[in-house]
Amino acid sequence: MDSTSTVASKDTSLAALFRLEAFRGIWIACVLAGIASGTSRFAFIWLIGDLTDWDPAVAVLGIMVGLPALLLSAQAGALADRLAPRRFGVQLLVSTAGLFALTALLIPTSLMTVPVALVCAFCSAAPVAGTTPLFQALVPAVVPKDRLLPAVALQNMGMMTSNILGAFVGGGVISLFGIAAGFWFITASSVLAAIRYVRTPLPAPPASSQLNDKGSVRAGARVALRTEPLRSLLGLTFVIGLATAALTLLLPALARDVLHVGSFEAGLFNAAMGVGLMVVSLVVASRPAPRRPGAVLMTLLVATLGSGLVAVGWSRSYGLSLAVILCWGAIGGVTMALLRALIQEHTPPEMMGRVMGLSALAMQGSFPLGSIVLFVLVQATSLSSALVIAGVLCTIAVAAMATRPHVRQL
Repeated sequence: MDSTSTVASKDTSLAALFRLEAFRGIWIACVLAGIASGTSRFAFIWLIGDLTDWDPAVAVLGIMVGLPALLLSAQAGALADRLAPRRFGVQLLVSTAGLFALTALLIPTSLMTVPVALVCAFCSAAPVAGTTPLFQALVPAVVPKDRLLPAVALQNMGMMTSNILGAFVGGGVISLFGIAAGFWFITASSVLAAIRYVRTPLPAPPASSQLNDKGSVRAGARVALRTEPLRSLLGLTFVIGLATAALTLLLPALARDVLHVGSFEAGLFNAAMGVGLMVVSLVVASRPAPRRPGAVLMTLLVATLGSGLVAVGWSRSYGLSLAVILCWGAIGGVTMALLRALIQEHTPPEMMGRVMGLSALAMQGSFPLGSIVLFVLVQATSLSSALVIAGVLCTIAVAAMATRPHVRQL
């Protein structure tokens, strides 16, 4: 693996990254797992809609799907540092496939009720919460350091593409063959991910002599939260998560009640954000890394993260809002790749899983907090004003971090 990396690092093309067998295998497994994850969210929402007309059930479903990532990401990262990556990854992927298959078997029976569907959603999301830090932690172990940024950008692009493709293809399968067939499709995608992953050359498991403190979440948190620039980079991850939560949670209601458009036009907002992120991620992957990535990251975040929310909140034009969201997603393709690459470059290899787990926790943990803040803001003001205020708060938070040199001097 080392010799392959050395040769590949002399070739800066995207094809060179995919010639690395380990990276190619991880990327394909990640895409297949992402297709399953993206389809499952759509399928569970559809299943809940078939089982009940109680609208808040969908909100409860969102909580059940999001809780595992919030509760388990840090622990999953610690296990990624402690366990053999092949066995751990296969166990996660096979468990995911088994839980989706169980859901598919229950659907045609009288046993499938709203509570059972919510339990199935929670349980199937638990192993998915473990695959994210594992897949992210493996990338810096199998690619040359000077190719980390394009590798991260390609992985981000693959994850976004697979989630969108999964929802699209899964929706078609459900429309043609029914909801149970949709879950069998998810099961098949998870099985294929496991097969591809088990055939991928992966780093050796840690030596037993290194395991005394290797799996400790507390040890990882101590390194990540007490040292710079990791502390600031994780703080930026949390703020980006808050901004993403604000836009994701308020966009449907904003489209309906402020812009007065239907569900199709509202859905185009999410599509535009995803397309912008995917396209620019590919551009980032094909170009050399900037000489001062930290300065580029901070400049883009200060200029666009909160101001994009403010612009959407102020806009009364659907076309303008769509254009802003497309650009916001595109810039997100740059900032997310730079942010994760910087985190991984400054993380000790033996701590990679735990720090990636904390990164996932920072991103996912911002959603429930953001939901509470947005609820208060909407009740006190209005949908538009809440988004504007959220944008201002995000800008202030990023600007405060930009005044310190820990990230901008990288």
